[in-house]
Amino acid sequence: MSVHNRDASAQTHIIELSEFQHQSGGASGAATALGGNLHLLDSVPVKLTVAVGNVETTVAELLALKEASVLKIDRAADTPVDLLLNGNVVARGQLVAVDDNFGIRITEVAAKA
Repeated sequence: MSVHNRDASAQTHIIELSEFQHQSGGASGAATALGGNLHLLDSVPVKLTVAVGNVETTVAELLALKEASVLKIDRAADTPVDLLLNGNVVARGQLVAVDDNFGIRITEVAAKA
C-alpha cells in the first residue's frame, strides 16, 4: 500500500515496535494472542455450511433441469454430512428434523491439525 503525503509541511518519523516472540499457531497461539481470553471471541458471528454432497454435470444438463428433476449426489444416503467453517470441515453429522427445519446431529468433531 502506498500513501502519499499531500501536505509538504507535515513531518514524518519512523516508529519502532518491539519484536514479538513467535508462538506456535493453532488454538494455543490464538489464546496467547488474546492473553488467554478466548471469551473475547464469543460474540463474533461465524457462518457454518452443511454440505450434503456434490454433483458434477454439464451446462446443457443443468439448463435441461425442470421441476421434479432429480440429481444424484456423490454420497450414499447413510453417509454423514459435512459441517464446514470457511470451507474447512470442522465436524460431521446426521441430518435430522427439528420441528419444521433441518438440523444436524454432530457425530464427529474434526481432530486438531
